[in-house]
Amino acid sequence: MTEDRPTPAAGGGTEPEQPGSGPNKPVPSFGDLFWIGTACAIAIVAGGGIGYAIDDAAGTLPWFTLAGLAFGVLSAVLLAVNEFRKYV
Repeated sequence: MTEDRPTPAAGGGTEPEQPGSGPNKPVPSFGDLFWIGTACAIAIVAGGGIGYAIDDAAGTLPWFTLAGLAFGVLSAVLLAVNEFRKYV
């Protein structure tokens, strides 16, 4: 006797494929994750630092600092999303 196993076409018992688990999907290494985190931190600190420098020169504290931080956070998010799309 042979045992009948459900096939994916029959819709029985198979788990959905997880993101990044396909045969051709790369898996991020520790170095990739470290680089993404470091780049995000640099983007936020640089945005805030540039905004603070402009505020200090113009005497408008905290407006350019907040705008620089917002720009830094936005660029960090876009950078992280762009890098993680390689792995999903």
